[in-house]
Amino acid sequence: MNFFITNREIIKGKGGKESIREDGKENAADRLRFGVYQKGVFELFPEPDSEVEAIYADPHDVDAASLKGSARFFRALYDELIKGGEEAKNNNVLFFIHGFNTDLDGVRSAFDWLERSYVQKPGSSVRHIVIFTWPGMAPLIPFHYFNDRNDAIHSGEALARGIEKVTRFFREFLHGGDRDPCNRDIHLMVHSMGNRVLKHMLLELERKQLRVPELFAEVLLMAADIEYNIFEPGNPFTQLIDLGKRVHVYYHEKDRVLDISKYTKNFSNRLGRYGRKRSDSNLSDVYDANVTNVKDDLDPSLKTDKGNHWYYYSSSAVVEDVLNVLGGGKSKFKP
Repeated sequence: MNFFITNREIIKGKGGKESIREDGKENAADRLRFGVYQKGVFELFPEPDSEVEAIYADPHDVDAASLKGSARFFRALYDELIKGGEEAKNNNVLFFIHGFNTDLDGVRSAFDWLERSYVQKPGSSVRHIVIFTWPGMAPLIPFHYFNDRNDAIHSGEALARGIEKVTRFFREFLHGGDRDPCNRDIHLMVHSMGNRVLKHMLLELERKQLRVPELFAEVLLMAADIEYNIFEPGNPFTQLIDLGKRVHVYYHEKDRVLDISKYTKNFSNRLGRYGRKRSDSNLSDVYDANVTNVKDDLDPSLKTDKGNHWYYYSSSAVVEDVLNVLGGGKSKFKP
C-alpha cells in the first residue's frame, strides 16, 4: 500500500468531498494532510474534529479506519509493516520528497516510477512508497523557480511538524502499551529541490530545539538542488547522520538542469552537480556517488537523456546501485 503526506491546498467539491488542488497554483500551507494513494487517486484521511481525536493515547484496540488525520496514517502504515511478523523481511518503506516543477500529475508519475524501480524489481526489500508532495506547477517553460523555492522553505517547516507527529506516535503508541515494533526499515530519497525542503525541515527542528530522531535507515540525496557546502561544519546536513544510519550523495557532473538553473536563477555551486565541497572524516557514514557516466536506458526520453537529472529512475545502473544500498551495501560509484 502507498501513502502520501501533503501541504498542498485542499478544496471541497459537491457534498463536501475533499480533494487536492490539481494545478499547483497555491502557496505552501503550514497544515499537513495525510492519505492513501491507489491507482492514480489521492484519498485524503478526514481531519480530527478535536484535539482529543488527534491523541494517539490508545488507538490499539480500534481499527485504523475509525481514526483520523495523522493517527490514522501512522496506524495504517504500522498495520501494513507488521504483517508477516519477523519472517517478512522484504516489507520496507521508501519515503520520497520530490523536487521543483512537479504538479499533481507529476506526483502520480513519481509513484509509478518508484513502484517500477524499487518495489517491482526482483529482490527489492521495498514494498511501500510514501511521498511528501508540496506545492508545485509544471508548465512547459518553468519560470516559477523562485516561487517553488519559497514554497520549499515553508514546506520544510511544515514537514518538521510531521517529524514531531511521528515522534509522538512512537512514544504514545509503541511505548504506551504492549505493542511490538515493526522492525522494518524506512528509507528516505530526496530529489532536486526537495533537498531544500529537507534543509528547512532540519532548520525548523533546530529552531524548536527538538532532537533529530533516527527515523530512516538509508538517506539518498539525488541531483540535489542545494549548495554544495551544505555538509560543512555548522550547516544543516551535518544532522542527516542523526536522521538516518547512512547517507549517500548521488551527483552528475553533466547535470544540465542544475547547470541551467545555476547560471539563470541560483549562482551557488550545487551538491547534485559537484558532490560535497570536501569529504569530512567526522562524517564517515556519508558517501559520495559520482554517476556522471551512467546511461538513461530505462527512460531515454528527451527530458531524461538531455537533462542527466532523473537518473534515480531513468538509469538501470543507478536503480541497481540504489537497490544494493537499500539492502545494506555500499554504492559502487566513487567520487
